[in-house]
Amino acid sequence: MILTQSLVNGVIRGGELALLAIGLTMIYGILKFANFSHTEFATIGAYLAFMLTTTLRINIFFSAPIAVMLTGLVAVIVDKLTFKKLRQAGSVSLMVLSIGLSICFRSSIQSIWGAQIRGYPIDIFRGMEFLGIRITPIQIIILIVAPVCMLLFHLLLIKTRIGKAMRATSDNLILAQASGINTDGVIMWVWFIGASFAAIGGILIGLETQLRPNMGFAILLPVFATAILGGIGSVYGAMMGGMILGIVENIGISFDFGILINIVGISRPGGIFISPSYKPAISFAILIIILLVRPGGIFGKRGDR
Repeated sequence: MILTQSLVNGVIRGGELALLAIGLTMIYGILKFANFSHTEFATIGAYLAFMLTTTLRINIFFSAPIAVMLTGLVAVIVDKLTFKKLRQAGSVSLMVLSIGLSICFRSSIQSIWGAQIRGYPIDIFRGMEFLGIRITPIQIIILIVAPVCMLLFHLLLIKTRIGKAMRATSDNLILAQASGINTDGVIMWVWFIGASFAAIGGILIGLETQLRPNMGFAILLPVFATAILGGIGSVYGAMMGGMILGIVENIGISFDFGILINIVGISRPGGIFISPSYKPAISFAILIIILLVRPGGIFGKRGDR
């Protein structure tokens, strides 16, 4: 039952990571730079939903979509004011700019809402037992929302004009421009959609845990590991990478490593488990292994570096 519980927790974690990694890998696929400020949009979305819920007394089911849309607009404005002006400067300049923006976002959120831990004003429901698995209503919502969002994004990519334009721009920006595609408009939509998905992920994480100003920074490494694991630039790789990383993280902290020690003949009473606080270390270990074995990721090309 412990393994089953870990798998369920892993799928929940994987859904959250995938929502965040989709936007990160979209930006990289088109603009070719690592956006270190991307996870801060998750924090912005989570706190905007908190503000709408507590200050304006809007129900969380209505405040969350509003916060998601506002976060997308914030990302578009940030791109127009900063990233767009440095697009010709190269990927390194854009990456350094994103690091500076992430610090500004984090400091601004802390200045406005304070450094203390906060939570959404919602009723706390006890976990339910189902087939030996303990799960909360919030986790059930995450299990529903994350796959639905990824399915909608898949349909957007293959069924809509903007989705086809996004794929064409990601494959070859110059050729897309020569074909008459408004690449500036595509980039605007990429920022809006990517930040909106990050906001959804941030709100879900906030509902399941708590709100803190550094929550975006705390998930930065797992989100990058997810994108690289799936193949940076591949949205489907981001979805798959999130699920794999989420499951591996949760199995890693529930596995009894004392079994391995007993195999080599060393007897040790009690089990040996990894503390949940070492989840980022698991993400980092997976990131190193993937970079060494397959730098292009699961859905990337073997020659990708």
